[in-house]
Amino acid sequence: MKLEHRTSSAERRSPSRPPFAKGRRDRTSSIQRRTSNIEYRATGSPRGPGRGCAVTFLALCLILPSPVRLDARTLSLDEARSLALQNNEEVLIAEQGVAQAEGAVTEAYAGALPNITVQAQYTGNFKKPAFFLPAEFFGGEDDSTNGGSTGESSGGPVKIEIGSDTEFAGALRLDQTLYAFGRVGNAVKFAGIYRRMAGLGVDAARSSVLFAVTEAYSRVLLLEKLVDIQRQGLEQARSHLRDIEEKHAQGAESRFALQRATVEVKNREPDLIRAENTLVLASQDLKRIVGIADEPDPLLSDTLGYSPMAADVNRAMAEALLNRPEIRALELNVEGQQRVVSIYKANILPVLGAFGQVSVQGQADKDDLAAAFDENSQVSMSAGLVFSVPVFDGFRTRGKVQQARAGLSKARHELAQARKAIRLDVTKAVQDLQGLTREYEAQRATVELAEEMYQIAETRFRSGISTQLELNDAELALNLAKTNYAETLYRYNVAVANLERASGRTAGSAARPAVDHSTGHEG
Repeated sequence: MKLEHRTSSAERRSPSRPPFAKGRRDRTSSIQRRTSNIEYRATGSPRGPGRGCAVTFLALCLILPSPVRLDARTLSLDEARSLALQNNEEVLIAEQGVAQAEGAVTEAYAGALPNITVQAQYTGNFKKPAFFLPAEFFGGEDDSTNGGSTGESSGGPVKIEIGSDTEFAGALRLDQTLYAFGRVGNAVKFAGIYRRMAGLGVDAARSSVLFAVTEAYSRVLLLEKLVDIQRQGLEQARSHLRDIEEKHAQGAESRFALQRATVEVKNREPDLIRAENTLVLASQDLKRIVGIADEPDPLLSDTLGYSPMAADVNRAMAEALLNRPEIRALELNVEGQQRVVSIYKANILPVLGAFGQVSVQGQADKDDLAAAFDENSQVSMSAGLVFSVPVFDGFRTRGKVQQARAGLSKARHELAQARKAIRLDVTKAVQDLQGLTREYEAQRATVELAEEMYQIAETRFRSGISTQLELNDAELALNLAKTNYAETLYRYNVAVANLERASGRTAGSAARPAVDHSTGHEG
């Protein structure tokens, strides 16, 4: 729904009147600067094309029929937030961090579980190894008669071949750490802390993305309102031009008045084109954040509105220090660094473990391979305890403990720094909201007075009492008041969302613009 300003009769009776002492040129420049600033926030670049391109584009828009977006989806803020949580890359990246942390937990538990190893080996002896013995070992006889292969006479060394043509061996081994003086337990606890920190990272990413959705959604609503203001101003200028043309034809208006009204129309056309271009870019930015960049620009079903919100700085600060994902993650980081110190300290303590092993080995010649699995094989079994004590590791453990202690001190300082930054963030968010609450009331009264002033000026102009210049001045004052009012509503709703984010109340959801769905009435 488009943002529309509605006023009651009681509101129109407001006694306060805004100062309209500034000149017409100052008001025009102010409106254009507002549009330019919003365009810069949406695109990161100054406002766009020159007057020649703008006039050409406007002419094409007037000739060609406006396309009807039959395939465009209707998008509420709740739906936009839901889509962003599913599609936004920042959230998806943080969720993959949780998957990595789950793997780290599994890896840490490996130190507490048994380690089972199976090993098998096959060896084919194409030329068997041998060793040599003096002939005296065989009574000086020819070595060929004693299993030798040299064929030499007695007195020479006798070569004895060992092994068979085929050998195999296999083993099944189990190793289990029984007690490591805190190494395994602290590693498991540290991995669990890492997993919880990754989960808090997802919460922080969701909070950031949801705030960005709220801001982008509200910015599109604001720009739609500014486009309406520019379009209404252009239509009013054209209507006044037609009136002056009729009066000029009857001799009731001068040629100067006619030219002045024509220039006024031409001056308003580029402003409308710039506002429409800025709206297109803001819609694209919203689609990028939501994750529907390939779809047509959505039709936004919500509207900017005003709903009073109490802002207590002490309550918000207490909630922030308790609930902000960043604070909770840094608190876990301190705990994790304490575990790291304990792990490295345990490296100078002994380790007690147990092992068990079953081995089988056999060998045979090529013409009797079956014997390798029968009479020429042997199965052996063993088990025992292992107690190891590190005596000296070249001060490696000492260096690691020193690094871990420095990391713990760094984590504590980071936590203290973050708490100070969050206190400042919450204080600013509360002050912004309180200031915008007062600004909203003032801007609403200003719009009412500007509308009344314009109605009087238009009546005087049509009655021939006032000039075109007086009417233009009243119209510019009204457009400036409407622009300020719309921007105040935008900033107020963003401030509400920012306070919700800063206080940590909605790690999984962000604040939304206030809207009465039954009437669509803002405020």
